[in-house]
Amino acid sequence: MVTVEVPGQPWFKDKPIQLNFPDGWRVQRCRMACEDQRGLTKAQIRRAIRHPLGAKQLAKLAEGKKEAVIIFDDMTRPTKTYQYAPIVLEELKKAGIKDENVRFIIAAGSHGTFGRLDFVKKLGEDIVDRYPVYNHNPYEMVKHVGETSHGTPVWVNAEVMACDLKVGIGTVLFHRMSGFSGGGKMICPGVAGIETIRHNHGPVGGFGPGLKPHQSTGYMLNDANILRLDAEECARIAGLDFKIDTVLNLRRDPIEVYAGDFVQTQRAGSRAALRWHRTESPREMDVVVVNSYMRQNEPQISLWPAAQSVKADGTIVLLANDPDGDINHWIFNRHGKYVGASLWSGKPRTLARGARLVIHSPYRFRSFEGSFAPGTVTWIKEWEEVIDFIKAHHGDQPSVSVLPDGTSGIPESCIK
Repeated sequence: MVTVEVPGQPWFKDKPIQLNFPDGWRVQRCRMACEDQRGLTKAQIRRAIRHPLGAKQLAKLAEGKKEAVIIFDDMTRPTKTYQYAPIVLEELKKAGIKDENVRFIIAAGSHGTFGRLDFVKKLGEDIVDRYPVYNHNPYEMVKHVGETSHGTPVWVNAEVMACDLKVGIGTVLFHRMSGFSGGGKMICPGVAGIETIRHNHGPVGGFGPGLKPHQSTGYMLNDANILRLDAEECARIAGLDFKIDTVLNLRRDPIEVYAGDFVQTQRAGSRAALRWHRTESPREMDVVVVNSYMRQNEPQISLWPAAQSVKADGTIVLLANDPDGDINHWIFNRHGKYVGASLWSGKPRTLARGARLVIHSPYRFRSFEGSFAPGTVTWIKEWEEVIDFIKAHHGDQPSVSVLPDGTSGIPESCIK
C-alpha cells in the first residue's frame, strides 16, 4: 500500500487524515509551497504588529481612545486568533485602555451564530474568561453610517460603531468573488448589515439570480476588483483603524504577518498567499482526491482546484471531514426543499470538470449533499469503499493526484 497524509479537522485538534492506496496506482501527493515553512515565533509576530504598514503603531492609535473592539474572523477561516490577540491587548493596555472597555466580536457576516466553544477555539480560554465576546447579527442592531460610491448602504454592527478604536484580525486566502480574502472584508461582510452584504455581493459584484459576475471579480483578481473596492469603502466609512492580516502554513501558523492600514495589509497578504499557497497541479488525472482543511466547513471551495487537474471523464473525491458540516450562509444557500436565500441562484451545484463526485466523510450531511444536481454525488463513509468505487470506474492502475488543501492551495497552472 501507498500511504498519503493530509491535514484534517482544524477546529477539532487537527487530526491528520491518512489515505491508503493500492500498490501499482500512480499516486502523486501534490505539495504546497508553504508546507516546510516554520511558523513565526511570538516575538516575530509582535515585531510585525509593532511595525505597521501605512498606519501609526497600535499603541499610538489607541492613545486617548475610550472603547476598543477587536473583530476576529469566524470558523470559516483558519486563523488561530489567540496567536495575535494577546499582543493587541498588550498594545491597548500600553495606551491606557482598561480591560472593561475592550470587547471581541466575531465577524460572522451572514454565516449565523457561534457559541462559547467556538470562541475558545479561536481566542483561547484566557481571553474568553477575561473579556466579553459577542456574535454579530446582520438583521438587527446595525447602524447606518453612510453609502459607498457604488450605492451600497453601509449598515454596521452597532456595538462596533460604539467603539472609537476598531481592530481586526484575519487571514488572507484565495476567494472566488473578491480575489483574495482579508482586509476590509472584516467589516463588509464581516460585521455588516444584511442589506449591505446583499448589495455588495449582488448588484455590485454581480453574484445572484439574474446577475452576471462583474468582469473584475474572480479568483485572484484582487486590486481592481469592484466587489473588494466597494467593501473597502464600507470599511473606510465604518472607520476600521488597524488590521492584522496573516498568511499561514499547513499547520495554520503564520509565515507572514502584516499589520496597519487594511488595504496595504491585504495587498501584501495577497501577494504572499500567491507565493506560499502555490500548489502542484498535474493535468488530466483519472482521479483527484482533494482535501478541505483551512476552510473545512466550506468544502465546496475545493472543487475549483480539483477541476484544474481532473480529466473530463475523471472522478473527484472530496474529503469533507468536519463534524459540524458545512457552514450556514443566510444570503446564498438553499434553506429548504423549495426555498433559498435572496442571492441563491435556484440552481444546483454542478462540476466544472470531471464526470462524477465522491464525497468521503463519516459525517453525512444531506442538505449539503442535496445542494448538488441529482445523480452528481456519491457519499461514501469508508475509505475502502472509495477505493472500490475508483477501481470500478478507472481500473487497477489509475493516475491519482492528492491535493493537501483545496480551500487554500492555489493551482500553479492558474498562476500567470
